[in-house]
Amino acid sequence: MSGRQPLVIDANVLIDYLRTEPKVLALASGLFGRVIVPVPVFEEVELLTDALCQELGLEQVLPSTAQLLEAATTARKSPLSFTDCLCHLVAREGGWICVTNDKRLRKLCERDRVPLLWGLELMLELFGTGKLSLSDAESIAWRIHQDNVFIRHETVLRFCARLREMAPQ
Repeated sequence: MSGRQPLVIDANVLIDYLRTEPKVLALASGLFGRVIVPVPVFEEVELLTDALCQELGLEQVLPSTAQLLEAATTARKSPLSFTDCLCHLVAREGGWICVTNDKRLRKLCERDRVPLLWGLELMLELFGTGKLSLSDAESIAWRIHQDNVFIRHETVLRFCARLREMAPQ
């Protein structure tokens, strides 16, 4: 993505990187300037602490009352969770990139033209700017696959192929 807009990161991506390689989140903070975690998402992710947010450069953001109310209303009418709806709203209203692996959240973001990255695509951005090596990105992707049953083998193979296409010849 060009322009390096701030990121709003969903719980599923946070958990993947916190369990496998938290440094990816710190590198993303350095590259994108801001990696935003809405406070209700922070509260949902047991692995995350205030100290770890500070260490990784993650910015906890307290959503507005209007955002909280709209997220609650949307969640009641849809299959999305409250925190997913909140990530969508925070990204949409900020003009920021939503980073998620949740297909329903992605569909809502696409409808509203909110920029998106899959969780693994975050590493493509880091690799493309020299912040992460090819071998590290591939290794982290495979560890995420081992830890998260929703990240399919084929998905990691496609990710690794994209990395290799980006690599200098």
